Amino acid sequence: MKLICYYDERAGWNPAFMYIYDSIFKTLKIKYPEYNIEHVHPSVDEKEHCLGCPGGGSHFQIINPENNKTIVMSFWDRGMDVFLKHIGWGKYEIVQYIGGLGMRLNSIQIKEQYDIDHIPYQYPLGVPNAYNYIDECKKEYIPDQKIKKAIFIGAMHGIRKPLYDIMKNHPLVEIIDKSVNYYDGKEFFEKVSQYVLSLSFNGYGELCMRDLESMGLNIPVVRSELLTQFHNPLIPNVHYVRGSDPCSDACSTFLNINPHILAEQFINAIETSINDYDKLIYISNNGSEYFENYCKPDYLVNLFFELLDINKIF
Repeated sequence: MKLICYYDERAGWNPAFMYIYDSIFKTLKIKYPEYNIEHVHPSVDEKEHCLGCPGGGSHFQIINPENNKTIVMSFWDRGMDVFLKHIGWGKYEIVQYIGGLGMRLNSIQIKEQYDIDHIPYQYPLGVPNAYNYIDECKKEYIPDQKIKKAIFIGAMHGIRKPLYDIMKNHPLVEIIDKSVNYYDGKEFFEKVSQYVLSLSFNGYGELCMRDLESMGLNIPVVRSELLTQFHNPLIPNVHYVRGSDPCSDACSTFLNINPHILAEQFINAIETSINDYDKLIYISNNGSEYFENYCKPDYLVNLFFELLDINKIF
C-alpha cells in the first residue's frame, strides 16, 4: 500500500521544521517497511499551496491516497485554518490532528464540533542557529545583575502598535521596534539576555518564538495567558509571568480587550513581578527546564511517534 508524506521540504525556511519533517519521513519508512511511503513536495503553482493550506510550510501530512484520509501535524500559528474546507482541506478526511497554534478550542471541543481527534503538540525554535545562540548567550539568572526592565524586540503591527504607544515611556519597559532598530541573529539573543524580564505581545499568532527563546536564555517571559494547549502544559506564573487575560480567539487580535486595559494589565504584571526575585528565579528555572525538555527537535520527533495513530488512516 502507498502512503504519501505531503510537505514542503523547505518548510517555510524554518530549519527546525525541515529537520523534524525529514526525520519523521525517514523514520516512517524504517518503522513501516510494509508500506510504500513517498514524499510529495507541493508545486509552486498548486492553488492550495499557501501558508494555512495543505502544503503550507507549517504543515506535515500523512495521506492514504486510496481514501484521502490524512493525519495532519501542524506548527501553523492560526491552527483553526485546518477546519476550513474551502482553502483545500475539504479534499481530505482528517482523522488525526497533531498540534496547531492559536487554537481557541480544546481537543474535546474539536471532537464535538468537527469529529476530528486532536492532540496538542509542542513547538521548536525557528531562527537559523537559534539553539547555538542560546547556548552561547544564556547565563545564570541573577536578577540584580540584569537591567531592571522588561524588554520587547519586534515589529510594530496590529495590536502591538497601540500597546507600544501606551507603554513605550514606562520606566520599567523597553520596546525596540525592529523596523527602526533591527536586532537579528546572535545580537537579538545577547540583548534579551541582559534584562530581568522578556516582554512578549501576540503577533500574527498567539505564541511567538520569542517566548521559547527567552525561556531558553533563562529569562522569565511576561505574556498574555495562553489558550493554546500543549502536550506539556505551559502554566501561567509557573513557566511564564501572566501578563494579561487571554485573547478570546487565541490569535493576534485581542478582540475582547481594549488596548488601554491590556496595557494596564501588562504594566501591573511587570510592576508587581520585577522586584519579586523569588518569583522571577522560580519562573526562570521552570521556563529553562521546560525549554530543555520539550522544545528540542529530536524530542518533537520522538513525541510525534508517541502521539501518532497510523491505523486511523486505513
